Amino acid sequence: MTDAREQVLREILQKIAAENNYENPEFETAHVPTTGANFSSQLFHATIKSREKEDINVFAKVLVMGETMRQQFGKQATDMMLNIEPYFYTKLAKKYKEIEDKYDVPDEHRLIVPKYYGHSMEYLKEAVVMQDLSKDGFITYDRFKSVDWDYASKAIEEMAKLHALSIAHQKEYPDDFEEAKKVLKRPDFEEKNPFLEMFKQGVAKALELTREENRPKIRKFFESFDSNQFVKFYMPNKRPAIVHSDYRPSNLLHKIDEDGKLQVVPVDYQSLLVGSVVMDLLYFIFTGSDGAFRAKHYDQLIDYYYENLAAALKRLNLDPEEAFPRTDFDEELKEMLSFGLIASCMLLPVITIDLADVPRGEDGEYESESYDDMFGMLKNANALCEQRINEVVDDYVRWGIL
Repeated sequence: MTDAREQVLREILQKIAAENNYENPEFETAHVPTTGANFSSQLFHATIKSREKEDINVFAKVLVMGETMRQQFGKQATDMMLNIEPYFYTKLAKKYKEIEDKYDVPDEHRLIVPKYYGHSMEYLKEAVVMQDLSKDGFITYDRFKSVDWDYASKAIEEMAKLHALSIAHQKEYPDDFEEAKKVLKRPDFEEKNPFLEMFKQGVAKALELTREENRPKIRKFFESFDSNQFVKFYMPNKRPAIVHSDYRPSNLLHKIDEDGKLQVVPVDYQSLLVGSVVMDLLYFIFTGSDGAFRAKHYDQLIDYYYENLAAALKRLNLDPEEAFPRTDFDEELKEMLSFGLIASCMLLPVITIDLADVPRGEDGEYESESYDDMFGMLKNANALCEQRINEVVDDYVRWGIL
């Protein structure tokens, strides 16, 4: 199967070489082993070489989604997911840069977006190819470790830039924003939608892992929590913005610059949607941190996010009190707060999974033939997952939500 995906990649590399006038190009490819951070694509590093030309180093994602999974997910949802990342790089990112240029945003305050080289939308050969930031020293965060303040604060700064650009996009290009809302609109959730099934599976596992004294509390909460409430989390609020919706350390790259400063770059824009900025904030906190971090930094990080959002809005010639006042942000946070618990139940078993429990094909690579594979991973929770789930439950008990 890996050979077939590598052939897909080589076909795209050939097109990129032609577009850049690389004669008689040579291609070097190497697949990136599954580390538990990515289960939707086969990842590759690749280099395009040609005499008297500078090498083009790229990073590629070739979609891993078999026929069964596509049927389970539904055509509308599948088409949406496949179109989102190319849409971001070819449309939104360009508009965001135009806005930054218009207001002379300093380089250090601009959103860093990897160079985009192209994609394939051919059925069962879907792939995207972009700049390989690993060649510039960027790496991914250890998914088994909680974020620390230095990393979390920098990631929040980048999140605030992304959200501020979306808010500015609505003002600068209202017609384009309306188009984006249609492109990024989530399809209607059906009773057997895989997202809802994953939610149910995650709840069942969370109940199993929760300490006995808290189990009745979380059971009571989820007994009164129906699918309509789940769907509401993914719908636009009164202050809608284009949000990442999978903003966690595994989807960020980082490095230490020569001056000793930490640099963080968001990637993996395949899950963009129009919703509440609070979704990204809670998602990052509860999938990337442990209880000790939140006990020390939760309130600080919430304040830091809004301070950076307000500063980013001002750089884009927007008044935060008009574009998104703190009172509205606090109200959304209050309304959305239980989303952190939901995200933890759904994602922590996958984020913390041991590689030995990842289902693999004959070539040793992860295979997404159906959502049963993903549901199976939810059942293989380890000690770290149990610890993280209980720390989240403790937070929500302390806040009076459970």
